[in-house]
Amino acid sequence: MSLTPSATVVLGNLRYDAQIAGITATLVPLPGVNSCSVIFAAGVKLTAVPGDDASLELDGGDGRELVMTGKVRRIRRALLRTEVTVADVGADLACFRPRATFEKQNARDVISSLSSAAGAEAASLDIDLPLASYVAHQRRTAGEHIATLAKLAGAAANVNAEGALEVFPVPAEPEVALLHGREVIDCHADASATPEAVRVMIGNGPAGAADEPGSLRHSLKPLPGNAPKSGGAAIWSAAPILRTPAAALTASQAADADAAAGASRVTARCFLLPSLRAGMVVEIQGLPNDLAGGPWLLTRVVHRLDPHTGGTTAFEGVSAEAGGGLFASALSAAGSFL
Repeated sequence: MSLTPSATVVLGNLRYDAQIAGITATLVPLPGVNSCSVIFAAGVKLTAVPGDDASLELDGGDGRELVMTGKVRRIRRALLRTEVTVADVGADLACFRPRATFEKQNARDVISSLSSAAGAEAASLDIDLPLASYVAHQRRTAGEHIATLAKLAGAAANVNAEGALEVFPVPAEPEVALLHGREVIDCHADASATPEAVRVMIGNGPAGAADEPGSLRHSLKPLPGNAPKSGGAAIWSAAPILRTPAAALTASQAADADAAAGASRVTARCFLLPSLRAGMVVEIQGLPNDLAGGPWLLTRVVHRLDPHTGGTTAFEGVSAEAGGGLFASALSAAGSFL
C-alpha cells in the first residue's frame, strides 16, 4: 500500500488520477454545499460537460476513501490549465425554492418531501419534531428550510459521501481520535466566555400535541410556559411553528446548547484524512500547552492535494461537550417550562 497521498476523480465517462495537478474539496453542513475544485494541465483530455456525474476518492495512505458524489457544475479553461468544479446534491437544494404548506406532520416528513422535490435522495432522517403547520416559503431555499428544521430539533443536516441527505443528532461521543504528531500537524483552540443568557425559542399554541384539533389556535401565554422573562438573563427568539410545549422545549434546549458550543472553537491542520467530514465529532490527543482536545463537532473540513505541499486536511469545529447550555439549569430553577 502506497503512503503517498493520491486522488481519483471520475468526470462523466473518464477516470483521472495521475493527470490531476491539484484538488481542493470543501465539506460543510447544510445549507452549505459540498464542493470540489480539480485542476488539470491544459493538455489533459476532458470530455465531461456541466451536468455529468462526478465523484472524488482520496487516499491518504490507508486506502481509498469516497469523499464526494455529485455532478460537474462548471468547467473553466485557461491557457495553461483547466479547472473543474464538482458539487453534490447540496447545490440542487440550494437552488430550489419550494412553495408548499405542511399540516400536522413531523419535521422528518417535511424534510423528506422538500428533498424529494429538489431531486435529492434521503439516506436517513433521524429527527423528531412534531409540527402543527410548516410553511416552506420561497424566501428560503430547500437547503435552508432543512437546516432550520434540523437546528430546531438539535440535529445536523449533511450530504454524505454517496450524495444522499442525512439528518442526525449530534454524536454524544467522539467518533475519531486524532493524535498530535501522528495525524495533527498544527492546532489552535479559542475559548470565550460562556453565554450568560438563556436562549428560549418562543412558540405559541395551547395544544399538547401537533395533531390535536386546536393545535393552530393561539394561546394567551407563550411557549415554553414559565420561561424566564426576556432581558439580560434570557434572550427570546420567535418561532411561530412551535405549537406544542414539547416542541418549544426541544428547540430551546437546542438553541441554548448551540450558543454554548460556539464559545469554544478549534482549527487544526492534519495530514490527509479523507474520512473526516462536517458533522463528525473528534477528539485530539497528546496536545501540548494545555490545548483543549475536545470533543469537537466539525463544522468545516477542507481536503487538499497539492504537488508542492502534499496532502493535507484542515478543519474547523465547535465544542461538542454535552450539557453545555444554561437552559437545563434554568429549567431546574423554574421547576418547569411546559
